[in-house]
Amino acid sequence: MCLCFGSLRPKLAQSVSPHQIVLSMNDSKKTYDARARRLIINFWLYNVGVLTLITLIVTTIISSWSAKFLVSALISVLLIGTLVTKFLLMRASKFVMAEIGGAQSSEHSAPRLFNLLGSICMSTGVALPVVRVIDSETNNIAVAELSKDIANFSVTRGLLENSSLIELEALLAASIARVSSNEARHSTLAVMTIGLPLLVKQNGTVIDRILTLHYLPVSVAQRRLRKELNNDRDFNADSAGVGVTRYPPGLISAYEKFGPSSKIDASYGSLPLWAINPDNDEYGRPEIEDRVAALREM
Repeated sequence: MCLCFGSLRPKLAQSVSPHQIVLSMNDSKKTYDARARRLIINFWLYNVGVLTLITLIVTTIISSWSAKFLVSALISVLLIGTLVTKFLLMRASKFVMAEIGGAQSSEHSAPRLFNLLGSICMSTGVALPVVRVIDSETNNIAVAELSKDIANFSVTRGLLENSSLIELEALLAASIARVSSNEARHSTLAVMTIGLPLLVKQNGTVIDRILTLHYLPVSVAQRRLRKELNNDRDFNADSAGVGVTRYPPGLISAYEKFGPSSKIDASYGSLPLWAINPDNDEYGRPEIEDRVAALREM
């Protein structure tokens, strides 16, 4: 697949065929889609389960309640649990975007960015994401898919100003690969469900804290989130991104250049959604040096 700026890149011998990349992406898409569905189901079951347990305890204490009343109470629990789950997911999506930040951009204000994104999306069949530009000198990009098939790319001003066309294209291609493989959806849901206590601690109101009293402590949530987010996801995205650009040195250059200047607040629950992991990352992601080494072998 050749992009509009493909002529800027010298041709390289490829050790991975396009057919192998397509097969790998299809497998990843099914895997991440299944994991995303499991997260939603577990999140709903957890909220409904806690409410059901409370109802059964209260019913046991007040033994005069009839069986008919118990059935009505359990039905109410299911409805309330569903509403609470939807509310918490809505709040979590707002927390994620509040942490990432940025103002929505357009092709008029960032023509180079949209030109590259349009070419990559056209070649991969992925819908153009919503694009936000973060007013920060940090060099990084965050990918969040808060709802099915609607991806959000938040790019720092520093990355736009400091990257060459080839470097920016490589980073965008790897980010698009996260969307096309459903990894972005899975990672975002993991942050919104398992990582909800981290988001609430950072930005939650009193009501949010009351509704999440039954959740695990922040430290436990962080460990579970680290376990859920397989560290192979970065290697997979890098490999798939290179499969689009056909030029590993572009991504290698971007990581070597921007790795040391990609700092993100370590307290953010949205930290796993950033493309370049900072040194203080707590989620078991591979170091930039390891990702570069893997790219050099392609």
